[in-house]
Amino acid sequence: MSRQMSAEAGAAAGAVAGLAAPLRRLWRDWRSLSRSEFMGLMLLALGFGLIDLSALVDLGGYIDIGEDPHWLAALCRQLFLPVIVTLLMMLCVLPPLNRQPDHPQRLLRLALATLIGTLLTQLALRGLVGVLDWPSVDELLNAQKGKAKRPTSPTLGFLGQTLQIFILAMLAVGLIEWQRRRRRAEASLARLQHEQQQLARRALANRLAALQAQVEPQFLFDTLVEIEQAYAQGRPEAAPQMERLIHHLRVALPRLREPHVSPAHEAELLHSYLAVLAGRQQQALQFSHHCPESLRDTPLPPMLLLPLLQRALRKATPRLPRHCSFTLETLEDGRGLRLLLALDLPGLCGDDAELQALAERLRALVGGPAELRCRSSEDATLFTLELTS
Repeated sequence: MSRQMSAEAGAAAGAVAGLAAPLRRLWRDWRSLSRSEFMGLMLLALGFGLIDLSALVDLGGYIDIGEDPHWLAALCRQLFLPVIVTLLMMLCVLPPLNRQPDHPQRLLRLALATLIGTLLTQLALRGLVGVLDWPSVDELLNAQKGKAKRPTSPTLGFLGQTLQIFILAMLAVGLIEWQRRRRRAEASLARLQHEQQQLARRALANRLAALQAQVEPQFLFDTLVEIEQAYAQGRPEAAPQMERLIHHLRVALPRLREPHVSPAHEAELLHSYLAVLAGRQQQALQFSHHCPESLRDTPLPPMLLLPLLQRALRKATPRLPRHCSFTLETLEDGRGLRLLLALDLPGLCGDDAELQALAERLRALVGGPAELRCRSSEDATLFTLELTS
């Protein structure tokens, strides 16, 4: 006996556990309805119930509303049955609404779910009305007027009500589907915009990182610290130095987005960098640029000579040249370019290994053959970079 009871208890527990998962899914489907969707459905159901409001008013003229309980039953049937229909319909329609939004047969699935929900709702309503024994408004009016109930075919009545509910349900489901598609599209657009912003931030970060690699982080930091101290002490050179640094960054930043620059742009970059250094040391520095008219539109890799200038100035620290020049000319055989960077300080070449490492970096930047040479005299240093085509 006890074994039989244990087996029955286990079977009951298994049945409850088997129902738990579908009930949880149904509850999640119900919770997926937004407040606006739920309120819209309820208003639609109540609006449908109020379609025959004139019949209710006519009924009030025949019976005493306060004494006849049939009027209240008819009112409940008129207003609450559409709400019950809506709630039962959602049990059938919400699962396909919440699943596989990109399925190619989604609209067909929604229509089929709506039709099945309509048929099941009709069967449930017939049983519910029979149990509650709620009269309809038409039945009470005919009874008060002494009219006999017109015989109708149960099949035609069932089909007519089914079609009526199906059309209204499809309108409601279509409205919900349209709103959800719009929300998905807006979410997708927001996600794409966010990804685009993230990519833009990464690209900007990469460009800034490249700029820092060219301009030197310590150079920027020291310059900003000096400008801050100058402002704090009220020194007049603070504002001009800030303008020089901003000008240098405005010149350097666009170069990171361009595959090629002109010789004039490259000269402007060198000049703006030297102007910031000269401002920090409060020293006059002259810069000159020489380029034949035939080479003014020659494309050059951006920031080609800035690493070379930075290396030379590190060798010269704490000295600073008083004059720097940049010259562009063609090779003797006409198959390449020669770039000359001259500074009026001696001993800036360094060892050959370091110079060759810099030459490798320049070759990678140029993307082709490049030869770097350095010659130092008693009062100057000349860097020669030859690019052959």
